[in-house]
Amino acid sequence: MGGLGVGLALGLLLGASAVRAEAPSPAADSAFVALSSNEEAYCNRIGLIRSARSRVDIQTYILTPDITGSGLVRELEAAAGRGVAIRLLLDDYGSHEAKGRLDALRRMPGVEIRYVNASRRQGLGRRIDYLVDFRRLNRRMHNKSFIVDDQTAIVGGRNIGDVYFRTGAFAFADLDVVVEGAALADLRKVFDAYWNSTVALPLDEVAPLARNPRTARDPFPERAPACPAVSESPAAALQPTAATVLSDPPSKIGGDRQDAPALDPIREQIRREISTPGHALYIISPYFIPSDGWVAELVALQARGVDVRILTNSARATNSTPVHAAYSKYRRELTQGGVRLFEFKPTALPVEEPDLEFGAVRSRSTLHAKTFSVDDERIFVGSFNFDPRSVELNTEMGLILRNPQAAGAIKTFFETGLSSTAYEVRAADKGLVWVDRSEGAEVALKREPGLNFLHRAWLKMLSLAPIEHLL
Repeated sequence: MGGLGVGLALGLLLGASAVRAEAPSPAADSAFVALSSNEEAYCNRIGLIRSARSRVDIQTYILTPDITGSGLVRELEAAAGRGVAIRLLLDDYGSHEAKGRLDALRRMPGVEIRYVNASRRQGLGRRIDYLVDFRRLNRRMHNKSFIVDDQTAIVGGRNIGDVYFRTGAFAFADLDVVVEGAALADLRKVFDAYWNSTVALPLDEVAPLARNPRTARDPFPERAPACPAVSESPAAALQPTAATVLSDPPSKIGGDRQDAPALDPIREQIRREISTPGHALYIISPYFIPSDGWVAELVALQARGVDVRILTNSARATNSTPVHAAYSKYRRELTQGGVRLFEFKPTALPVEEPDLEFGAVRSRSTLHAKTFSVDDERIFVGSFNFDPRSVELNTEMGLILRNPQAAGAIKTFFETGLSSTAYEVRAADKGLVWVDRSEGAEVALKREPGLNFLHRAWLKMLSLAPIEHLL
């Protein structure tokens, strides 16, 4: 599995070759297939834009004006040029840097761009807004959906930018699914609820157009990955499933409580899904801080005979040291309670040599997929992390796919796919040990891998800081 990495071994397991259903899932009303690599995830998006006939609706937390982000915007410009309606819904915090790159696109007929939870000021004024209006502006629209012609959608953990789509010196191990069928109607309702919400402002109200159109030129012309011709949908690979769309209401960020009254908070929807497993619960969450009673619930499930296993980032793989520091406080209680805990290695994905042009300074892979499986019945794929930010501050969304083959694939991944890609954390007499199986035999490491004394001291200090509710 080390040769494959997780990049995703998950995607390969959930892809057509591993999830070929012998018969449709019960009450199958939709169909899905996982996107198994970063390049595939990018090129499927490009292919869908190129095949669009009437409309492209994109909702994302981050759009970066880098190589792949600019390449996708260039495809949207081409689609708008042939008469396709474009609606682009972005989070102001995550996609602030993209505003200038969008100037040419927003000048085109049929294009609408809105920013959620935006500051109306730029530069120093924007920074002041974050100080005086922190309670509101600290919230994020973390949703990710990509809907084309109301026929095909992509939902999952990937934002739009190089770290999500490239395999350079820094790569995210992530997971998306392409979905078609009945789920599209509910995905469209969620998009429309946010689009029409009072927290979504037209880009023209947030940032004025540049006076000189040349400032909107593509900074990376023709440098995005070359994508072969892609059919309108990967229909041959799609697998039948019953699908349920989960989403927070936009009012979680602020605005009018009547924006989407039918949407329950996603934390309650997910709690219902994982509260009564019969025999297995497998969680993959890159940012894992099991506060709000999650530890007690997970340990209670384990005590009841449920096989509970969790994969999150190790200290050297995470891209958020404060999150890892907060999570580290819960490891001993979880492992003493019988929960099996795994930490993703920074070497799990094959990465290229550092690319100065790409901006990388060292080779590292980071887990970014957000999924869980319950028994041999259903999985979740989406944007939700098991942390206070997803529970209380961000809006999130995802899909419950009731597909036994997909649930079995995640079980197989935990049973056979982690030997070279993750450490297993175990309780010991004096703290914790990290079990490494990369060479075949088990090697128990008594100190957190890859950290020196200063790293450990810094993590300890951060774990004591009263910031967990913000993470």
